[in-house]
Amino acid sequence: MRVEVDPAAIAANVALLRERVGVPVCGVVKADGYGHGAVLAARAMLEGGASMLGVVDLAEAVALRDAGIDAPVLAWLHAPGVDLRIAAERGVDVAVSSMAQLEAAAEAGAAIHLKLDTGLGRNGVARGDRAEVLARAAALAAGGARVRGVMSHLAGTSREADRAQVADLLAAVGLADLGPVVRHIANSAGAIALPEARLDMVRIGMAAYGVDPEGPSGGRGAAELGLRPAMRVVVDLAGGRADAGLDAGLLPAVGAPLVVGSRRARVLAVDPCGLQAQPLDRSALPLEGEAVLWGDPARGEPSVDDWAEAAGTIGYEVVTRMSAAARGARVVRPAEGLAPRRALELGLDGEPRRLLGELVGVKRVEGGLGVSYGGTYVTAAPTTLALVGLGYADGVTRGATGRPVVLDGASHPIRGRVAMDQLVLDLGGGDAAVGDAVAIEHASAPELTGMIGPRVAVELAGTVHDADAMEALGERIGAALVAGDAVLLVGPLGAGKTTLTRGIGRALGAKGTVQSPTFVIARTHRTAAGPDLQHVDAYRLGDEAELDDLDLDLEGAITVAEWGAPLEHALESRLLVEIARGSDPDADDDEDSPREVRISGRGPAWDGARMRALARGGAS
Repeated sequence: MRVEVDPAAIAANVALLRERVGVPVCGVVKADGYGHGAVLAARAMLEGGASMLGVVDLAEAVALRDAGIDAPVLAWLHAPGVDLRIAAERGVDVAVSSMAQLEAAAEAGAAIHLKLDTGLGRNGVARGDRAEVLARAAALAAGGARVRGVMSHLAGTSREADRAQVADLLAAVGLADLGPVVRHIANSAGAIALPEARLDMVRIGMAAYGVDPEGPSGGRGAAELGLRPAMRVVVDLAGGRADAGLDAGLLPAVGAPLVVGSRRARVLAVDPCGLQAQPLDRSALPLEGEAVLWGDPARGEPSVDDWAEAAGTIGYEVVTRMSAAARGARVVRPAEGLAPRRALELGLDGEPRRLLGELVGVKRVEGGLGVSYGGTYVTAAPTTLALVGLGYADGVTRGATGRPVVLDGASHPIRGRVAMDQLVLDLGGGDAAVGDAVAIEHASAPELTGMIGPRVAVELAGTVHDADAMEALGERIGAALVAGDAVLLVGPLGAGKTTLTRGIGRALGAKGTVQSPTFVIARTHRTAAGPDLQHVDAYRLGDEAELDDLDLDLEGAITVAEWGAPLEHALESRLLVEIARGSDPDADDDEDSPREVRISGRGPAWDGARMRALARGGAS
């Protein structure tokens, strides 16, 4: 599969929209630029006249800064415990949705946009907390805090409801003495169709990529607005089949049109590894060659709306799945705390188990509040809403409403439509806190398939039943290691760290007996594989300086460190192996009792592709 993106189309669309709305434009490039590539899209947005860029979290903002983009950037969904000093240091504005976030942003010296919930029911200060938060923001602003904006987000329930949200935002701003602030509420649909929602700035996402923000219309809506599709997706057919399917990010769109040269065809089936197409003509000739799944209807190609309609969704979800992950780019877990947790958990056998996330917001709301786009779910009474930092950009399909999410051992159905980055749980009178872990159990395609999303890390987890199995796991890990790799083993005394290292040594052909290096701190083994195996006991290492004193060859050798937690921040890349004894109180604590193991990669050397290869038992 080949994904072609035309940055000139994005720039032209932004320029057209900017002229139409007559106010500054914030170009939204979250979720890898809606699958188009965040850096490419950001540069094109700025070329088209955008004055600010919008992202979902600080990880996305920092990635833009690291790419050399110095334009104003706004991030609006934050990981629990995020260090907002990073935002201040990197010149990133932050939207705050609670009193705690407001205080943290002010203390960090970050530029602040207050986000108010005016009817979407997701992130944003709850109506019951609004007066207190506004008053505190005014006091902080008077003391020198940089309160730059007040924002909200339209639910799109109806034109009347959207207008009511605009009026609510303006009334709230009028209640607080914040000084001059930028007021913004309109997304693409609101900016185009509701002039009174444009205020001081609009946030343009889907329309900038040439997709009708009002929903599938066969490409007609975008064309009528003068927008050009920026994405074209092609596959190579052989005998009517292409090796690109669900695992490459395609949603199952049976019946969707495609073109193969001058021939018209339709999608017959989409499975994890490929798709099957059927010609519309009566010719017995098989479909061969390049097929366009979607592109520019002005050139006679199907539109992304055609695929979306066949898949029962909207163009937003279709293009977002054509992410960097689907194109084989490196997907690296962001630095801790820069983004909400998003992880696909594979079993030690490589089979998908769960999608892991966490709560990024918890608030008490009134009855009668619509939740997410279109207000398809309305709270029946005062209740507690919990916001999860996962969405269809991460593999939870937009149509997964009602799907159970496990929180603190209990299942809660998803309420309202799943958004690109967020989903909502209604806890009723239940208790929860920001940072609480959640899990969505794996199910058959499409909502959790091999292709999850550009922001989702890959972890391996499972039970290791005895010492022989632990050593065998070490052999699997050892077979995937190359010079420069570091493996950090974390777990209590007797967890099996040395046993696992023995397996790594066996896979590498280590010379000499691999045993605990407690008394020598570090021991080096020559190996048949080539690079030395450096076996370290890091229990007594306090900092990076003490690691340097060992004079280890971290680039030319393979390093395995028991008690490796102190070395986490000293290494750019590392494979973290966490081992815990089983929870059975009657089980023996000897090395043959079960252990729970979790393996996660950190840094560029352990991207998603390599973690998947490790799950399969070999090198990438």
